Amino acid sequence: MNQRDLEVTLAAARAVGVCPPGEEAAWAERVRARAVELYVLADTVGQDFQRLDEARQFTATLLAVKVEASSTRGVLVVRNGSGEVERLRTDRGDTDAGRAMIERARGLVAHRLRVYRLNEQMAGTPTRQVRTVVHLADRGVDTDPIPVNSAKDNVLAMADGDTELARLTWLDGDLSETGSVSPLQLASVLERLPLPGVR
Repeated sequence: MNQRDLEVTLAAARAVGVCPPGEEAAWAERVRARAVELYVLADTVGQDFQRLDEARQFTATLLAVKVEASSTRGVLVVRNGSGEVERLRTDRGDTDAGRAMIERARGLVAHRLRVYRLNEQMAGTPTRQVRTVVHLADRGVDTDPIPVNSAKDNVLAMADGDTELARLTWLDGDLSETGSVSPLQLASVLERLPLPGVR
């Protein structure tokens, strides 16, 4: 037995607890099952660590969370440090990791985040890459005001350059035409926009 297997087995035995007298076979089976669970978990965590090591990190404010019907991936709309909006995708929503990331992101709208992002090749299209979020570290609600002109540029970008759609969406949001808006106000406007190919 190698060192790792021994450590996993000992951790499993500690988790299961002391063997009751006369139940050695059942206890050994519980330890074995727990050791296998720990081994699989360690493998998954190891893959997560590798993705984090390879990820690019940046600070951004999360403005919207949608789900792409075709892939079930979450689409996160973030406003980066340059004031531009980016669309990032989660892992597929039909996986535990993807589903958990989507649900977590929904609770972080208008928060400033440290984003860990990978550029991953799209399945079946090796020449295209998708920006995949692998972790979000919450830095709290973003209360910094956003100048109206910059916020309108963000709405226009999310409307794919459709100026009339952007104008109507801004008006529907009942936001000021001068001064600034909050990240939460901008998020509420972007939530009204149907993102292409996304529900």
